Amino acid sequence: MLRAFSQPSLSPASGRTHTGEIHGPPCLKQVVVNDRIYTTEDGNLSGRDLLSLAAFRPASDYSIVVFKDFGTRAIGLDELVNIESDEPLIFRAFKGDRLFRALLNEREVLWGDEEISSVDLRAIGHVQDDQDLFLDSDGDRSIDDDGRVRLKKDGVERIRSGEPKDETVDIILNGEMISVDKGRLTFGELARLAFPDLFGRDQICFTVSFSRGPKRRREGVLLEGGKVRVVVGMVFNVSATDKS
Repeated sequence: MLRAFSQPSLSPASGRTHTGEIHGPPCLKQVVVNDRIYTTEDGNLSGRDLLSLAAFRPASDYSIVVFKDFGTRAIGLDELVNIESDEPLIFRAFKGDRLFRALLNEREVLWGDEEISSVDLRAIGHVQDDQDLFLDSDGDRSIDDDGRVRLKKDGVERIRSGEPKDETVDIILNGEMISVDKGRLTFGELARLAFPDLFGRDQICFTVSFSRGPKRRREGVLLEGGKVRVVVGMVFNVSATDKS
């Protein structure tokens, strides 16, 4: 049974509820449905519960899949799923009951839309940033970071991840276009590229920001020790400050 949780009111002086009983906090679980986080006390939820939790009603009008084992699996309306996990389980709900089928690195992906994005494929298959996606059924065509794959109504679309075919990409660093190895760049690599004569000096600190990044991370600030996937035309701004 799906239970909504509300925090009991506490007496400011005693820390007790108005019933006089001492209650510890309930053990709450989290799930992600269509990119939104939901919280529940229940450790086992049915497909119907998950859809109701995310306000997809009536549940019979929808289908739902879970990201699992580098693929996705369909969840029946009355099928129970144990959601107790170190990381919240990720679910995707779709209008209607038709599911398209694809293989990602030979793992089955069931999907309720005619298209699936590169961002979703990377999340489902835990594809590393320094790898590209390829459409096996279209002559091993590379799938753009912001691209989408149209799934077949009949048959199976085959997708794989692998080493990039293009060895370099052009980016803009402090207003200058340069070529770098395709994959990821670290905070330190960007600082070294921008200020080769200053990098490594103890009294110098760097800040790194970027824009026009991959779809799942368009812009942001890169912290020391961090790294980011680079795409064609990505813009980096690196500054150096003398702490002395």
